[in-house]
Amino acid sequence: MNRFNLRSLRFRLTLWYSCVLLLVGLTLAAASRLALAVSLDHALDQSLRYRLIGLHAFIDQNSRLGMDRLAARLREFDTLGELFQVFGPQGNLMAESHGLTRHHVSTQAPDPGARMLFRSAGPPWFPLRMAAQRIYLDGNPLIIDVADPERKFYGVLNEFDSILFISLPIVLAIAAFGGYWLSGRALAPVDQVIDEVRAIDPDNLAARLSVPTSGDELQRLSETLNQMLSRVHQSVLRVRRFTADASHELRAPMTLIYTAAQFALRRERSAEELKDSLAKILREAKRCTELINQLLTLARSDVGSGRIDFVSTDVNALVGEAVHEIRILASDKGLHVAINLPQEPVRAELDPPSFRRMLLILLDNAIKYTPAGGSISVAVMKGHDSVAIAVADTGLGIPADELPFVFDRFWRADQVRSRDTGGTGLGLAIAREIAHTHGAELKVESIVAQGSTFTVWLPHAVRHSTVAPGTPSSQLSA
Repeated sequence: MNRFNLRSLRFRLTLWYSCVLLLVGLTLAAASRLALAVSLDHALDQSLRYRLIGLHAFIDQNSRLGMDRLAARLREFDTLGELFQVFGPQGNLMAESHGLTRHHVSTQAPDPGARMLFRSAGPPWFPLRMAAQRIYLDGNPLIIDVADPERKFYGVLNEFDSILFISLPIVLAIAAFGGYWLSGRALAPVDQVIDEVRAIDPDNLAARLSVPTSGDELQRLSETLNQMLSRVHQSVLRVRRFTADASHELRAPMTLIYTAAQFALRRERSAEELKDSLAKILREAKRCTELINQLLTLARSDVGSGRIDFVSTDVNALVGEAVHEIRILASDKGLHVAINLPQEPVRAELDPPSFRRMLLILLDNAIKYTPAGGSISVAVMKGHDSVAIAVADTGLGIPADELPFVFDRFWRADQVRSRDTGGTGLGLAIAREIAHTHGAELKVESIVAQGSTFTVWLPHAVRHSTVAPGTPSSQLSA
């Protein structure tokens, strides 16, 4: 696998991880800078508060000197490097530090009210944080205002920004490489699964992927792929078995046709011998034609190309027609056929030709495997919104361990099905496919030496209708 493939899952995971990390880093950096700025402002305001207290104390100490002497004392206070303004009772500027005068700071008296007033002021080239307070000297209100340059705190913020600007890309790059490495480690089992899947070909479909016992998505993925491989393996085996069985079934009649024709042409034959050879060829050709037609039916069913036209159909009439068709065949074998229909007609959405064919397959199957003197019964059972059609016989029955394979193509059980009966082993498979196209379910129940019952259950298919006058009896026999 190309480790630097821009379309690889590994690269995309790393990219998404880096983008999320960058977003988180920028958010944390912005929050940290804001918190630092707020902390610096709070520290600056706290410093201004102490300066106001100190200036207030200095004025109280010199309050006995009078306003003029106080102004002179405040100018001496300026030599300490303090930045301040003092406004008299009429709002006039009594004293101002040289630093504020030099930078042309506003000389208008602020109105702090009853509490300390904190504000940002000063010209753009000399930004200040200022705090003002109203005090009283011998009953005369004075406003004291102190200031501190904000530039010294800008230096701290600039240093913080520089550290972020340098460290954030480095941390992001280290994290991206780490994420790329971690994603490679995390996806290594996926690469192993890919390699194991690529190693499986039609010749070793029995191979399975190793399943990690991690309990995560990789374990579920491996288990799901193994289940899919099992289904594929079974499908391939069925196709191979189907091909082998079809070839075997076709080889026997073709061999007989070839042998009969060769026998007839080897030397002069009498008319009776030629007629017998032609009869054998005709019988085997008919069998081949029947087998090929059944194979074509199953092939069309597999690809879903068969034409199915659903129309509202009287189920009772359709079952009665199918029973009537096999009546002669059953009578020739000495079988008794009984049919049990509901009193009122039952209508369902069916494709009459294919559904009738399914019924004939089930009836023909019952006749083939029921010994002379036995019986066959056909019953239509109507539910609230469903209908079931059961074909039961008193034939040989099917062993319990063989029941799961009854509807498999070319399935045969020696004691139940043999070529002597003329069957191809495809009839029940076709019947099941027809049932599936109708949304029906075909089930079988059987007991050895007692008989079998095939039931077609059509759920949500019944259409009720009124009883027509002169409806025949529900019990018919042949």
